Amino acid sequence: MRRLRSMIGYLWALLALPIIVATFMGNDYWAGHLVAVTGIKVSPWFTGGNVNRIVHHGQYQTILHRAVFDGLIWQRSRGFVQINWKPVKLVSRTLPEEIHESIDYDHDGVVDFQIQLNTKTDHAELVAPKSYVLGIQSVYQLKNEKAVRVLLRNKNKEEEQ
Repeated sequence: MRRLRSMIGYLWALLALPIIVATFMGNDYWAGHLVAVTGIKVSPWFTGGNVNRIVHHGQYQTILHRAVFDGLIWQRSRGFVQINWKPVKLVSRTLPEEIHESIDYDHDGVVDFQIQLNTKTDHAELVAPKSYVLGIQSVYQLKNEKAVRVLLRNKNKEEEQ
């Protein structure tokens, strides 16, 4: 009886070993699926928000994200809009040294600000911003892209008050 119990124990360990190895090897896969099932999403304060519009310029494209004012419960009075510039791989692998862009982030037909970006020095400057455009938070290097976050005051919050 003792010998049978030890054989069953060894057999169980032998059968469990592939399950343990598969679990550790597929940890990223299972973790990703578990997060997807729960519906948890990364905050737009980290990702820059959903992409609103993409403008093609030949050798590069401008990716305009939606304005982010999301708070835990209500919208915040201040937020940002993120703009990415990405080279088109088939045409060029780099961005031009100087980029000048007029941005209408809220799609109301009025240019909200113009931005000048030097991609070599990572220096960005706002030209003719509206009163609700507060300034540039920072310039980011993302793989082969450049991103700029422009700080904004929430126009909808002002109208409510």
